[in-house]
Amino acid sequence: MKCKESSVDFPKPDIIDGTAYYVCASCGYVHEVENYRTYTPEERIAEFEYQHGLKLPDGFSDFAGLSGPWVVRLPPADAETAKYYFGEGFYEIERIAGLDPDTFQSIFDSSSLTVEWGLPKELLLLEGDGHTWIALDYRNTTAEPTVIAIETREYTWLPVARNFQDFVLALLPYESVYDADGNVTLK
Repeated sequence: MKCKESSVDFPKPDIIDGTAYYVCASCGYVHEVENYRTYTPEERIAEFEYQHGLKLPDGFSDFAGLSGPWVVRLPPADAETAKYYFGEGFYEIERIAGLDPDTFQSIFDSSSLTVEWGLPKELLLLEGDGHTWIALDYRNTTAEPTVIAIETREYTWLPVARNFQDFVLALLPYESVYDADGNVTLK
């Protein structure tokens, strides 16, 4: 959630007697939410699945909102734009989208981000910066999505994993792929 005065993301609220108090670190504005309730990951997943008609992969809640950095290996890119964005053959992942719609980079943001960047609405964006994304691809299913890397200039995509579990197994620690100067060390 953003401060209406400074447009800065609020930190987690202080909750007192069922009222959440969001205090902007930038301007000091206080936003109150009465009858505030925290939701379990299972409740957030059920809400998302109901709203979007998609089934999140088993085990997704174990990785939602986790910070990296991780790296996933990509197949070779054929198109020039894909080579530009994915040419090293790796995709760096800073944070996997979380389950809380009131925090930065949530799965609940995916609908508006796909519209903003002109991406297929059947993608659930897990990580990205606007020009490139890692996404669950529901274009051919509502239950067992593949994982892809996609760029938004020409909308070229590369397969990353046949399902979320394979994607998780393919994650590599950043340090095992790049040195301290950002040079690829893994062949």
